[in-house]
Amino acid sequence: MKHPVKGLDHVVVMVDGIDAAEAQYARLGFQVQPRGFHKKLGTANHLMVFDTDYFEILGIVEDTPFNAERREWLKDGGGLANVALATDGADLAFDAFKASGLNPDAPLFFDRAVEIAGKIEQAQFRTVRIPKTNMPVVGFFVCEHITPQFVYRAEWAKHPNGARGIAGVTVIAEQPAKWTAELEKYFGAGSVTSEGSGIVAHTGTQPIRYLTREDYAARYPGTTAVRPGDHPALLSLRVDSLAACEALLTRNGVKIVKPDAGRLLVPPSEAAHLTIEFVQ
Repeated sequence: MKHPVKGLDHVVVMVDGIDAAEAQYARLGFQVQPRGFHKKLGTANHLMVFDTDYFEILGIVEDTPFNAERREWLKDGGGLANVALATDGADLAFDAFKASGLNPDAPLFFDRAVEIAGKIEQAQFRTVRIPKTNMPVVGFFVCEHITPQFVYRAEWAKHPNGARGIAGVTVIAEQPAKWTAELEKYFGAGSVTSEGSGIVAHTGTQPIRYLTREDYAARYPGTTAVRPGDHPALLSLRVDSLAACEALLTRNGVKIVKPDAGRLLVPPSEAAHLTIEFVQ
């Protein structure tokens, strides 16, 4: 059977207050796309689009059965909630995940309106979610873009802070190696390797690192995670120029941490409970 996962497609950052989060991300120097609404899901989002991936801030605007789990999750604070995986097709992913014992939900279709060149279009998606019983800390789902031309647009991938794409995700896990076997159900045999006391899941594109809380604190000083327990904690983004990015953040009054010459860290207080790492 063909492997269903082709790497990371996008990540979902849950926020408790979509208006305030929108303002924070504009202050961080992103071209924040206009608000989209998922009527079926009772959620609204703003996208930060890059050439081949993106991340979104997502808030609840209406209580529905589809967002009950997200509402419960938000009680411990916002932050990085899900990693959406790229796939050649939702049906392919469903069959492969079922065969590997991941107990996937049936493919779900939804859409949202987007305005392009003064015309309203419908961006359409099919997703396959994995329930919590098979969730290796990160809430994974696959995302099939039926209309990628309404999401990945060159004019939307130009950000004042110079951001060019996702470089990786970092997860806090008390026992990183515990998740190796489960992660290999998603990414294939041998896709997880050791890195010190942690592990790295090689997704096919960007890596996902699992670190203990102690190792996380050492690697990302000055950025204490908001949420308790095991959770995805940090999004790493590539920029054209760290110096230019730092200058913009400083002008905008954003608190930053510089652990070394090759990284800028934005603590959760500045990014709706998400820690962001900028790398060049």
